[in-house]
Amino acid sequence: MRPGKALKLFLNQLSDYERGEILEYQEIYFLGLKSEKVLGSPKEEFNYGYDDEKGDYKIVMNDHIGYRYEVLEFLGKGSFGTVRSLFSNFL
Repeated sequence: MRPGKALKLFLNQLSDYERGEILEYQEIYFLGLKSEKVLGSPKEEFNYGYDDEKGDYKIVMNDHIGYRYEVLEFLGKGSFGTVRSLFSNFL
């Protein structure tokens, strides 16, 4: 789906940050509408609140990554970050 159409159809289900960011993508495959999204804000530390104090991305189950993948499960942590299972889901 094109980002303009996704924005029009799902405007009220996207965070303020996503509403601005979504137009930077050419195609939208997944929106993570079932997730409890991080409400990113420029006032938040650590990448608008999306990262923790160590700089690792905060994993949110059923959210999207790059509007293309769904986070399905937490697999563990390693020396250089966290491991998560992803699934591509098309709108």
